[in-house]
Amino acid sequence: PYDDLLANGFNTRQTDIRPAGSVNTAFQLIAVVAQLQSLQEFGGVSATHLDWTMVPYVRKSFYKHYLDGMKYIGGLDEREMAWNLNHDYAFDPTERELKQAVEGMFHNLNTLQSRSGNQLPFTSINFGTCTLPEGRMVIRALLTGSIAGVGKLHRTPIFPCSIFQCKACVNRRPGDPNNDLYLLALESSAKR
Repeated sequence: PYDDLLANGFNTRQTDIRPAGSVNTAFQLIAVVAQLQSLQEFGGVSATHLDWTMVPYVRKSFYKHYLDGMKYIGGLDEREMAWNLNHDYAFDPTERELKQAVEGMFHNLNTLQSRSGNQLPFTSINFGTCTLPEGRMVIRALLTGSIAGVGKLHRTPIFPCSIFQCKACVNRRPGDPNNDLYLLALESSAKR
């Protein structure tokens, strides 16, 4: 239950993990949970709606970048900052953080070993139906990360198995809110 684990934190044998405070941390914890679960039992680990799961963490990162930017503008207290509508500049660092977070997840899931025999955690992620701006950012980052490949040779990642969920009135037809992402998913499937 990634939603609960990221929101509330969790315990391992060695330590306790705090709730995720950013999209970067959330994607790192996705890989950690997959590895821990695969050490405990055989079988795969799946995220059922990763785009929806990551929305609160994209928002946390955006707000963090927004407040950081407002410090340099000066003259506003925190309440005024929260109501200031000029937050376009916070999108760029949020998108950069998201891109790096997805890249980190791809690298971790393709290098972290689980059970004896040097096996990678068998992971799959489902996404494609979130039409919120933050969810769309996550979907785009996952697909472009897959297309880019991993490592200096840009190899096709073995894991996670990416499952783009097709849904009528969401992404299947021109005019649907996520149709552009559906077309990107087709490109990812063709290239990877």
